[in-house]
Amino acid sequence: MAIYVTLYNYSGPIKGGGPERFKQVQEAVAAEGGKILHVYGLLGSYDVMAIGEFPDNRAAMKAAAKTGGIINASSNTMPAIERDDFLQLLSEL
Repeated sequence: MAIYVTLYNYSGPIKGGGPERFKQVQEAVAAEGGKILHVYGLLGSYDVMAIGEFPDNRAAMKAAAKTGGIINASSNTMPAIERDDFLQLLSEL
């Protein structure tokens, strides 16, 4: 499966977030065939970064949209590749 990084900005109140809401997010991701690998709270332009695995772009995009609705946030989703794959790609240029 492919790796995706999604950055979120809260667009409304975040009160009531926590384990219960995270469980809803996990269920939404799993419904699209994905898995959450890591979640980080951030300082700066974005509030949260999630790293996950999904079978394809469509599944990643759908899960990000569902998650944004659950946590009241806008998102920016990007595919990512591991360092060694990235270095191999660069060596082919």
